[in-house]
Parts: sequence; C-alpha cells; structure tokens
Amino acid sequence: MKKYLAVLFTAVLAMSLFFVSPSYAAETNKNLVEQKVTVIINGEIISFNDPILNNSGTILLPMRDFYEAIGAEVSWNQIDKIATSERNGQIVELTINSKTAKVNGDNAQLLVAPMIYKDRTYIPMRFVSENSDGQVYWNQENKVVEIILNEDTNDGQSPGEEEPEEPAPIIPEEKYILYMNNQRVEMELPPITKDGRMYIPVNYFSDYLQDSFNQWVNETSLDLTISGITFNFTENSNKIYINGELYSGNEKPFIQYGEMYVPVKFIVDSFKNGGSLRYVQEDRTIYISLYDYIMTSDFLEKSYGSLNVPQLVENAALDGKRELFVSDNPEELTPTIIMSANETLAENHVQGVTSTKEHRVYGWHINKLGDRAKIGITIQNTSSSEIQVMNSKGVSQTTSNSWSTFDVGLPLSDAVLTNTLRDAKESKMTIAPGETKIIQSYDIGKNYLLGFTHDFDIRSVTGAEVNYTIRTVISLDSEPKLEAIQTPAVRINEYAAHPRGVWPSSALKVTLPSYTVDSEQVGYNISNGKTDHFLTAENSLDKMNGTVGNPGHFGMTYKVDIPVVNNTGKLKYVVVKITGRGGFYSGAVKMNGRTYLIPTLKPGQEYVQLPVHRSKKMNDVINLEIIHAGGSNLPVAIYVETR
Repeated sequence: MKKYLAVLFTAVLAMSLFFVSPSYAAETNKNLVEQKVTVIINGEIISFNDPILNNSGTILLPMRDFYEAIGAEVSWNQIDKIATSERNGQIVELTINSKTAKVNGDNAQLLVAPMIYKDRTYIPMRFVSENSDGQVYWNQENKVVEIILNEDTNDGQSPGEEEPEEPAPIIPEEKYILYMNNQRVEMELPPITKDGRMYIPVNYFSDYLQDSFNQWVNETSLDLTISGITFNFTENSNKIYINGELYSGNEKPFIQYGEMYVPVKFIVDSFKNGGSLRYVQEDRTIYISLYDYIMTSDFLEKSYGSLNVPQLVENAALDGKRELFVSDNPEELTPTIIMSANETLAENHVQGVTSTKEHRVYGWHINKLGDRAKIGITIQNTSSSEIQVMNSKGVSQTTSNSWSTFDVGLPLSDAVLTNTLRDAKESKMTIAPGETKIIQSYDIGKNYLLGFTHDFDIRSVTGAEVNYTIRTVISLDSEPKLEAIQTPAVRINEYAAHPRGVWPSSALKVTLPSYTVDSEQVGYNISNGKTDHFLTAENSLDKMNGTVGNPGHFGMTYKVDIPVVNNTGKLKYVVVKITGRGGFYSGAVKMNGRTYLIPTLKPGQEYVQLPVHRSKKMNDVINLEIIHAGGSNLPVAIYVETR
C-alpha cells in the first residue's frame, strides 16, 4: 500500500479555514445535528471533535477532521471562501454556500452547499469522498457511514507530466477471493480500482450468476446479460447501454489482460432491488450481493402512520413436527468465549428415534476472533444402528454486521417461504454407528456475520431405536476437521441474550377471530399472549451448557388464518396491514401462496399493506405465513379492515 498524500496544514491556514468571520456563519440550527452517526474510513472508526450534520438528507462533516482522516492536501481562499483539496490527482473546489463545485476544473452540482456551522466549515461527505478517489456506503438503519479510500495512484508525478509508456501488464501474484452471492471464487485476475470505482473481469458475473452470459460485439465492445438485463460496455467509454437505453456517467470499462473490466457497483445498482459491494482489503476479499438473486420476492411498500393497539390472541399453538434448533448465542464469537481453535457452539442430543424425525437448524453468528473461520453442522451417530440423513437442504448468507437485515435476514426468510432452500452437496447420506459426518459447512470472514437455515430429516435405517447428536461447531484451523469437534457447547454470553435452545416445532399456527366486512379495523398480536411460553429457556429440549429463550421466534414461521364473513352479497375489498410491535422489524410474508418482503419498519411509525383481497363469498379465509428476518424480539401485529 502506497502512502497517502501528506496532510499540509500550516498555522495560518488553520486559522483562516476554521475561524471565519461571523458574516459567513450559518444560523445555529439544532435540527441539523445528526445523532449517533458512526464514520468508518478504511476499516477505522473516526472520531470527530465537532458534531456531524444532516442537511436535507445529506451528511456533512467538519472539514478539518475529515480532510485529515482521508489524507488530502488543502488550500483556502479567504477572500472567495473557497476550499481546495487534492488527493490521488483529484482536485475538488468547494465554495461556502454554493451548490456549484469544481472537480478537476469542471463544474459539478451539489445537493447541499458547504456551510459554516458554529464557526466550523462543513462539507458534504459523499461528494468529497467519491471525488477524492473513494467509495461511500450508508447504512440508514444503523446510521453507519463506511468510506473506502483507494491508494495514492499519482506516484509523486507532477500534474501535467506525461506518463511513460507502460510495459505489457503482468498479472499480480497476489490472489483475491470473490464471494458472488455467497459462492466462493478464487480469482485468477485481480480487481482494479479506477477513479474510486472497483472493476472486475466480466466473466466473474457471467460465469457465477444464473441466466447470465457475455459476448463480444467487436474488439472494443461487449454485451453482458444478467437475468434478462443486457449491458453494453465499450472500452474507455462512459456511454453504457442498459437494455438499449443510454446511460452516461463516470464509469469507464476498460480492457486489461485481454478481458473487459466492468464496474461492479454500477451493475449492482442497476437491478430493481439493488445489492451491496464490500472489499476487505487486508484479506483481499470481495463480497458482491445482488438482491434480485438472493431474494426472489418483491418488497412491499412502506406506509407511514400509527395503528391502534392490537388485541391479544390466545389460541396460538405449535404446528408440525420439524424440531427447531437455534444456535444464536454466543452471537458475537470472541476470544473470551471461544477459547480454543475448535469449539462446539451449540448441541442437540436426540434419543429414542425409531422412524423419521424432522429438524431445522437456525444459526446466526458474528466472527470477532481476529481471523477467518469455518462453521459447520455435524451429526454424530451415538447408537448401535445406522442412521440416514435425507432431504438435506438450506440457505446461508454472510455480510458485514451493518447490512444484516438485507444481506442475511431477508434472503433466509425469502428462501423458507418460497421453498427455495438449496440442496446440500450430499442431500442423502448414511452414518454408521459411532461415526460423525458434516451436514453443511460455511466460511465466515473476520468481523463478518453468518446466518443460515438448514432443514433435514433423520431416520433409523433398520427401524431400531437410534440416538444422535447434532452440533454447530467452529474451527480456526487452516485445514479444519469439523467432524472431529465433539466438545461440550461453549458457555452462553449471559450479557447478550440471544437465543439458544431446541424446541419441538419450527412453526406456529393461529386462527384469528372472524372479521365481518364493513366493520371497524381490528388488530391482533401474533403471539400466544402478553409473553411467549412456547420457546422459553425452560422449555428447551436440550439445556446444553446454558440456554436462552427465543421470544422473537427466530427461525420459525407463523401460519395465520383470517376468516372473513361477507353477508352483503356484494364484492368487498379486504385489506391486511402488518407492523412491528416494538423495535425495528423486517421479514417476509406469504399471502394466498405469494411471498412478499417486508422492509425494515420503525415501531409505531411505519407499516406495510398487503395486496387487496377481493371476496364475494359469504365465508372466506385469507391465509398468511410470516417469518422474522431480524431486529425486534417481538412478533408482528396484523390488522384487518375493509377498503
């Protein structure tokens, strides 16, 4: 990594930059101050002495601290109130109270002008970062700003000095790892960053995404088709066509090593539901998620406003025989709890099975161990007869902790309700007496979150009574042997009450009181009373080395029937609304066979409305299935009304 440009602040410059005349000071406005924003630059949390501002949705940062953090050279024109910064050959000129800036001499428009607040100069974070050879990611839910700066590409060359002719490119020896929607790829060709944008060879999209391919149009132009969307890229041209429509931006594809390099974030953002891009520089690992691939269902649109206090429902009951095994504590895997290189996270001792038993393993862990790790689901046959694993299938997602709902929780929920869990490599296997085998395993990067849901059935091959132990295990070894880990489960983190336990069913069923059309809106808590008594620590079938209840019912599905009575003989339109009961809520809901995604909802302020149910029957039923994607530890509330 080359050194960033040195920060040059003289005493005179500091005085002129930050102690401006009162005539240019903006009025003090407490509404500008943004509360509890975390700013991360190249993986390091940055502290600011002055408050962070939010003006009309644009984050503004105190100029002095921000330019020091990104390593920019700065000059100040006191007369015209112009701040000029230079980093990696990018020159940005900002004028106080003006929405017109200059980037390398060209005019550029700002959404919000730089300003003076309490005698401090404030500048728009995203504009300056992206025009200083960096990338910006904003997580609204957790109010986290992540800025990834690229290394100094100027090499000390003076502005205007001609670059020498470059020799033929040599492929770097360093290898990079790409996770394309969780599919691990060892990259033969490296990513390249130009003008603050990451580019990778087009083949990594076409080879590792379903329904995708590319073809050269001519020596300098290429078409890439991903799931029905066709991009046309031309070498060194910012004119990109998407399904025949022209887009002109700052992205310029280029040919390197004989391959067309295409802009990653541009492609991700071109899809309806978007996605995410993250590059962990120290591990040379790239994570790309396209939500249109990992989530097949459409999002419901948020509505704003509060709903009435819901009523309690007393007739909720466990449904089905698929046992639920939750491995979510310790959620944060730290050296104080994971004290050796190989540990058992949670375990379920099953005894007395003579036919077939259904299982679901739900896991949620964050790797804070300082190194990459592998987590697995294993089964040890502790009986004297063979057992067989059947119908083994599941889904997993990893992400940085900031994007847990969209990158992990929602894809898992969507896959369960749409019945799109993927078959395991060995969907059927036989385990001999005393033998242990791996059901599924997952890579988890440093500081990354792993979430998974996995269903499978176990049966006795001979019909004799069998016993076995299901474990979730972790290894930090370079060549892990997950099946050899048979230690007792690590202790729980009693200070972070995330669930761990085993319960008889992974589904709840409830029938709401009948709703008569044209009556007032009614709302119900989808629970079994004020407090949960199904998934408590005391009710866990295996106490392990400590259990914690699951009041949010993570890993479970709710099956909800809403009887509708229509005595009018006319066509009526019944509306169902869903909201959280406390804390942020998101999830997925299936209505009459079609699945929809619920975006993150603020309690008491936001809700979603399902498609209108049209009914002329005297007695009708609306069928719902709901699954929690993360956030609140309380289930949802459902409201019914007539439009």
